[in-house]
Amino acid sequence: MAFDIAAFQTAFPAFSDTATATIQTWVNILAESSMADWFASTTLTQQQLIVAHVGYLMTNASTLNDSQGGGAVVSASEGSVSASFVTPPVKDGLEYYLSGSQYGQMLWAMLNISAAGGINIGGLPESRAYRRVYGAFR
Repeated sequence: MAFDIAAFQTAFPAFSDTATATIQTWVNILAESSMADWFASTTLTQQQLIVAHVGYLMTNASTLNDSQGGGAVVSASEGSVSASFVTPPVKDGLEYYLSGSQYGQMLWAMLNISAAGGINIGGLPESRAYRRVYGAFR
């Protein structure tokens, strides 16, 4: 699989100083995982986002813990600096995994948009609705 590391570093400047061999290792992890078929069939932006997510998690693994996951600020104080966050609600393991970085969150949003469904071609117009004519369920 050909992954353009130079284009990745241009699109994600946070990784511009990361060694090419390190980024290639992240790509290899994805290419050899159970996500290999998905990774090979996604768009360039989605590939770059998942590589950035894996890179972020791997480079920050020593500083990340369960209390750091981002989310909405619930409270903050200034004296001796304190901040509290509420983690975003997650429905499954993939969403939990991708919520670990801003790159994963962007990828999750893109995946949700692309999985939302498309246009119904052919058939009756009410096939696009949840109920049929006169309110009967399918």
